[in-house]
Amino acid sequence: MDILIFFDINGTLVLRDERTDIPFSTAIDTLLGVTDAMKGVDTSARSDKDVFLEVLERNGKAFSNGRWDEFLRLYIKELEKFAATDVWRENVDAVWFVRALKARGYILALVTGELSVGAEYKLKKLGIWDCFLTGGYGEDGLKRFEIADSALAKVKKMHERDFKAMYVIGDTVLDIETAAHLGARSIAITTGSHSREKLLAAGPDYCIDKFREVESLLLR
Repeated sequence: MDILIFFDINGTLVLRDERTDIPFSTAIDTLLGVTDAMKGVDTSARSDKDVFLEVLERNGKAFSNGRWDEFLRLYIKELEKFAATDVWRENVDAVWFVRALKARGYILALVTGELSVGAEYKLKKLGIWDCFLTGGYGEDGLKRFEIADSALAKVKKMHERDFKAMYVIGDTVLDIETAAHLGARSIAITTGSHSREKLLAAGPDYCIDKFREVESLLLR
């Protein structure tokens, strides 16, 4: 099927709450030797590396490749530690929806600020990592449009044909704006960090509370 659907992760596929980013925040605390380094940092719709840079600045530390590599080592260690816990849980009916789309032949990809290693751990826990052809991740750009452009370029390289339609599904205004940037339709879901009112003000093509609400659109 020549339809491409991009998904965000946190607040869209994965339930977003205070536990979602424990491995990330713990790794940063360990790296910096502090407690609650992430307190007051807005992570919504941002790349992990962009968040990392802000936390370094708040703590008077300069970025270096060595410091980044050490953070990644610590982060992977934390991801492994939490892999068998319930910190990553399905958001509403996401698993059913992704599997149903995959079974119908849709091309599925990710546009997320998550680093690819974090995305893999989270979606493997849900059992849907293998449903996605590829993605744009937090290491592909600091800002969401860069990440989205990278994702689309990867898809086109792996799937050499044009798409008759594209969708971006996410829980923030930036996901709606990303859809417009890519020339895609937007499906905003109200389960994340932005309210229904805020999402609707951004003018999505569809605004839903759960994925079954677009069953007739995509799974007919």
